[in-house]
Amino acid sequence: MKVTSKQSKANKVFFHVEVPHDAVHKKFSEVYDRIGREAKVPGFRPGKAPRPVLEQHHSQLAREEVIKGLVAESYDWSVKEEQIDVVDLPQISEVQLKDDILTYQAEVEVKPEVKIKQYKGLKLKKDEIKVAASDVTAAIDDLKKDRGDIDEERLARGLGYRSKDELKDCLEKQLFLKKENEARAKLEKDVIDQVLKNCSFQVPRTLVERRCRELEHQAAHQMADYGMAEDEVKKRIGEFKPRFTVQAEEQVKVYLVLEAIAKKEGIARDDKMLNRAIELLFAEAEWQ
Repeated sequence: MKVTSKQSKANKVFFHVEVPHDAVHKKFSEVYDRIGREAKVPGFRPGKAPRPVLEQHHSQLAREEVIKGLVAESYDWSVKEEQIDVVDLPQISEVQLKDDILTYQAEVEVKPEVKIKQYKGLKLKKDEIKVAASDVTAAIDDLKKDRGDIDEERLARGLGYRSKDELKDCLEKQLFLKKENEARAKLEKDVIDQVLKNCSFQVPRTLVERRCRELEHQAAHQMADYGMAEDEVKKRIGEFKPRFTVQAEEQVKVYLVLEAIAKKEGIARDDKMLNRAIELLFAEAEWQ
């Protein structure tokens, strides 16, 4: 098997593949064995027709099956051999089977090479989290309004607390956790924004379009759950498409950057990879 590859344009790799005659002969034998078992040939029982007879009746079918099988197998081999991280199906062209040698060309979109100038020692600052008495009072007022502005003691007992003080303590803890989660999200955005400023690459359109379709599907599902009519869902999805496209491009870019960091740091590529990459950024940051 011979393969040569080169960057044809941004995020595209061009292959020229040559499959030698011994591999072609082997594939023809496999194909004719299968045809012999399955095809009906006049004058012969299934599986008993000799190869020359099968070639006489099914040569075109065999040729098509050989090309189809060898292109798929050799393409997979070429991608692994060249260590190419593809993101879409290839465009196959110039397929020729001549003198028992198969050649073809393939162009495929790949993940970009993400070069990051700096991702360690980033400056981060976490604001002190405080829950003011006014925050708790506002939360209680909201609960009272939802229930007809009832007495605080009665409100607390109705919600399963022994007193209004116990309710206030619980609300204070909930508000603290809410602010803690918001602060964590802000820190993640801050550290990722800093990393993105230190790198530049073109995001593959295939990945953006794929993620955009996922966002559209999620939104449509949520709208349907709320009881929105199908026509209205389609209309809303069309209106939101530009926003989905922007979100998708940003999310894909963040994923590729964190994936590149994970690869460089030897972080396993699993469902926890992104979280571990962010944890590494936090651990290596300069906290102020």
